[in-house]
Amino acid sequence: MIKTDVIIIGGGATGCGIARDLALRGIAHHLIEKGDFAAGATGACHGLLHSGGRYAVSDPEAAEECIRENMILRKIGEKCVEQTGGLFVRLAGDSRRYRDKFLESCDRVGIDTELLSGARALDLVPKLNPSLEEAVRVPDCSIDPFRLCMLNAITSKNRGGVFHRHHEVFEFIKEKGRLAGVRARDRFTGEIKDLRARVIINASGAWGKKIANLAGHDLPMNLSKGSLVITNHRLTNMVINRLRPPSNGDIIVPNEAVCLAGTTSISVDSPDNLVVGADEVDIVTREAGRMIPEFNSTRLIRAYTGVRPLLLAEKDATDDRSVSRGFRIINHQDGMYSILGGKLSTYRLMAEKMVDTVLKEVFDKTVACQTGDLPLEGQEFLSGYPLSTRLKDMKDIICECELVTRKDVESVIDRIGTKSIGDIQHRTRLGMGPCQGGFCTYRALGIIQEKGKITCDESMGALREFLQKRFRGIRPALWGDQLREEQLVEGIYLNIMNMEQQ
Repeated sequence: MIKTDVIIIGGGATGCGIARDLALRGIAHHLIEKGDFAAGATGACHGLLHSGGRYAVSDPEAAEECIRENMILRKIGEKCVEQTGGLFVRLAGDSRRYRDKFLESCDRVGIDTELLSGARALDLVPKLNPSLEEAVRVPDCSIDPFRLCMLNAITSKNRGGVFHRHHEVFEFIKEKGRLAGVRARDRFTGEIKDLRARVIINASGAWGKKIANLAGHDLPMNLSKGSLVITNHRLTNMVINRLRPPSNGDIIVPNEAVCLAGTTSISVDSPDNLVVGADEVDIVTREAGRMIPEFNSTRLIRAYTGVRPLLLAEKDATDDRSVSRGFRIINHQDGMYSILGGKLSTYRLMAEKMVDTVLKEVFDKTVACQTGDLPLEGQEFLSGYPLSTRLKDMKDIICECELVTRKDVESVIDRIGTKSIGDIQHRTRLGMGPCQGGFCTYRALGIIQEKGKITCDESMGALREFLQKRFRGIRPALWGDQLREEQLVEGIYLNIMNMEQQ
């Protein structure tokens, strides 16, 4: 049996942020995550560190939180944030009245803006639609959610925090009417662990309602599916937003060597087993193409979807986009707290408020939060932006698309002892380029096997599972060059490697 002060369920940005905050305030904790870090909405977002502009008109409180956190994360997470800047572009037919309201709203909540002519906007981003009317410059940034989670985890681990990745909570331990702990199963080995604590924090995002139900509670949540597409190269070095009320396909975010465009907003009942519809790919591609025409002819390498855990909509809300992007902390009065809502850009603030609440109500103490002042630890081991400036040695390349070396892969395996290709992918970007893992997956798996982390019999199952997971994202983008390359990859694995017989 494992005893600690706090159990955190969920290894996304909020859960990892809570772990870092608890560590800096001297509170012992264990975090349980059923997958790898950022396995839910955090890893399926568009990688945008909001300036708050997107919410300035409809949700000024959320916008004000975003701009404050934007400035904090630039300071503490330099190796997670690419300070791209952003443009809200107004195309022909887009409302001037909305533009004026947008500028007034940004000014009211403290978001710096600059109104640019169409010609000036084209100077900054030459691939923009040449017929655009004008643009508003805002301090948007691109952010790497995987790095963000792992750097928060480093601070926790450096101070005794313990992380149980690939462990799923399946039961709560109850004593005298209170929740005293949880039982979690290792998804690789089947081993069951009992963990007990004074307080349990449910930070499982879209799975928050499921965890609450397991404990005998309910949560006032809306689940909204948002789908995005990825291009095979960068079309812009700035974040591009459509200057209109939020709608489908109105954001393009440069991230590493690619661009992400989205999103859609569709209400769903469950965060599990979601697929991207062909109509969603068409909508996002068409709308992104109105801002950057070349988007229509650019190769798409992947589509993916995530679920936004939103606060329950008001009765008069017209759709999920009108639901507040704020967050809420709920004390279930039996030893468990849940935090729901919010967004990646405000994860640190959410963690601060959650820890403030737990310290006051459970531990009866006040300790100042330091997460906004201290840089994220571990950044000295990370390279910076852009990707092309990072590689110093071209020897032993495992992933040509993302320039991942054998040394990079071995370092991850040695550091975390993983047998999961996905764990390596999140820490190195292996398999995230145009081939989507077709030519590097088997190489990485071979290294895992060389290190003795996986047997020959296990390796074929791990390979099939990873390739199938990648294919789910590739499938909606299968046409043109992407289809031809996928046919080649299929031929390699089914014929040369004989996976079909397996």
